[in-house]
Amino acid sequence: MLKHFISKKLLVIYFLFIVLTWVESVLNPTLVRMIIDSFQAQNLMILWQTLLLGFLGNILILLGLAGKRYYYAKVIADFNKKLKGKMFAAFLYDNQLSDKDILSDLENDVKQIEENYVESTLIIIGSLGFTCVSIVYALLTNFWLGAIFIIFYAIPALCSGIGSKKLDRLSEKKSAVNQDYISLLSSFIAGSRVIKNYHSQTFFYTIFQKKLFKNMEQNVQFEKQRTINNILINTIDVFCSVFPIIIGGFMTYYGKLTPASFVAIYLVSYNIGYQFQELSYFINTRKSSKNLCDKYQFLAKSKNSEEKVVIKNCFPIQFERVSFSHQGNVILSDFSFTIHSGEKIAIIGESGSGKTTLLNLLFGFLKPDSGQITFNGKDLNPETRQQIGSYILQESHYFDNLSFYD
Repeated sequence: MLKHFISKKLLVIYFLFIVLTWVESVLNPTLVRMIIDSFQAQNLMILWQTLLLGFLGNILILLGLAGKRYYYAKVIADFNKKLKGKMFAAFLYDNQLSDKDILSDLENDVKQIEENYVESTLIIIGSLGFTCVSIVYALLTNFWLGAIFIIFYAIPALCSGIGSKKLDRLSEKKSAVNQDYISLLSSFIAGSRVIKNYHSQTFFYTIFQKKLFKNMEQNVQFEKQRTINNILINTIDVFCSVFPIIIGGFMTYYGKLTPASFVAIYLVSYNIGYQFQELSYFINTRKSSKNLCDKYQFLAKSKNSEEKVVIKNCFPIQFERVSFSHQGNVILSDFSFTIHSGEKIAIIGESGSGKTTLLNLLFGFLKPDSGQITFNGKDLNPETRQQIGSYILQESHYFDNLSFYD
């Protein structure tokens, strides 16, 4: 989803700043190691070198963090702009998203995808780089102890899938409950005049409270399951983080490792362990967004609806032996008719005789039981038909917040 809804240029710049923050993974272990070495060697020059290295390293980290925050905001803004734009275009042009769900889709689903998929993916990529740098440092310092730390700290990350399927189901249910809540709220707001006129405020307020409680309860259940998953993973992590420290202590005691190297490996391995915890949490969170991402995957493959080519010449329009029935009642039977360019056609008939049905068939809102409707000899899909013409509806709508010019 990232490559379809986020600019590659923004992603590249964002990850360049992320790379600068990876300096943090080895800076403190290196500084502590140099300080211990200076004590053992009684060499003041090493302390001055440590000071200079620490100063330069922290400047790079601060620069990376500042750029990371700024470009993260730009990445999220770009994602929201493109995904919401595609969603609203699919709603307006292609009727691929329903009227009652579109508000919830735009505000709730996009927010969930942003937090559970986009944010998690970016953090996972950043953590993987941070972890790889730390692993290389640990292995270069002492291969065997570094390998032991890495293996034990990797176990919690490998267990990150615990409870992910249940979390995914809860995420799907959370989205459905949010849609119902927004749909109900929109309906109540639209009908507020009727509610007040018939003094039904108490009745509708009670229904609102029930829906609100159900919505909030679903959010709590989602977070509860995510917390349970993390407790299980962190319990495994407790054992895995202590055992290699004991091994390192024995190696130092028997002279297989210098104290400075042991402390450096411990510090960098602590970073690795923390990053593995982050990876476990965000991999689990990312998996919970699978259903939502699948739901809107079609938007990634679709072209901009507003840029679709409109048929310039649609005449003659021909109804060829069209038949249509509704609830067992025959509305049209073996109906044939041709509309040529420039003609003015009047459709006259009693209420219920099929005038509106004829228009709905013409624009593709309804499909004929048999026969076909062609435009200049072509059978067009409903979206294309609706782009080449329109008709005056029986109802009207007043649009708020539009200027006189609009």
